[in-house]
Amino acid sequence: MNSIHASMNSEAVMREVTDIISSKLSDVGLMFRIFSRTKSEESLNKKLKSDSEYGINKKIQDIIGIRVVLYFNDDIDTVRHIISTEFKERENDVSIDKNKNDEFKATRFNIVYELNENLTKTLNRNDCKHLIDNTFELQIRTIFSEGWHEVEHDLRYKCKNDWLKLDNESRRLNGVYATLETSEWTMIKIFDEISYAHYLNKEWSAMLRQKFRLRFTNDTLPEEIKTIFDSDNLLGKSFFRLDRTELIIDMNKRGFFFPLSLQNLIFFANITKIKDERINILTPDIMVEAMT
Repeated sequence: MNSIHASMNSEAVMREVTDIISSKLSDVGLMFRIFSRTKSEESLNKKLKSDSEYGINKKIQDIIGIRVVLYFNDDIDTVRHIISTEFKERENDVSIDKNKNDEFKATRFNIVYELNENLTKTLNRNDCKHLIDNTFELQIRTIFSEGWHEVEHDLRYKCKNDWLKLDNESRRLNGVYATLETSEWTMIKIFDEISYAHYLNKEWSAMLRQKFRLRFTNDTLPEEIKTIFDSDNLLGKSFFRLDRTELIIDMNKRGFFFPLSLQNLIFFANITKIKDERINILTPDIMVEAMT
């Protein structure tokens, strides 16, 4: 019978993958938490016993599991895009539920990624190559849904007999999830409305903070940039109308590595999108050269 013995190799790979993902998401200022685990020896061998196909026609793909938990649900696709520039998706092993218009329920957003060559060498041992795939599983959730999933998994999914003939209570628990999902979208709408109010009042730093919702190292614009915005409302409008997701993805694509201050965000957006000469004069040459 196939069996797997515990190894430190998977722990080392898990830490490196976690560091890579965390670094990439932090570089663009996304608000997130990241969790990781490797399957225990007991869990791995239990999985092997559950399916005789392991080691013959399929391998265990989730010996390493990474979970990214986001503050905002409009960042889910952005995070997937960023991680997919670092690791190759296994297209046939993507589990993303499609929501129906007339129902609320927990949705999976699980993706299996291939490890690069170096990480594969670290992971694989001669006695388990036929059992363990060179992959890790990524789950993406939001903070609101994370808490619900944990409760639902531990107290309903793992205790199915406790819920027999209690359809009304089960439906009410799903209703809690519906409320949380609605609250997530409402929260983003509130931030958008706050940003617009600050735009109308020419409160440029507040406008940008609330619009982009990122972890800024410095969240106040210098007076020289404020003065330019105050003198040209159309320029302020151009920055207000920037597509947040598009800008974050572009920052990742161009390898943005500067401290993420409001000022540097303005400089980057101006280099790549707005192209105002007054802002360009203030932009450090090193950023112009690196981001162009």
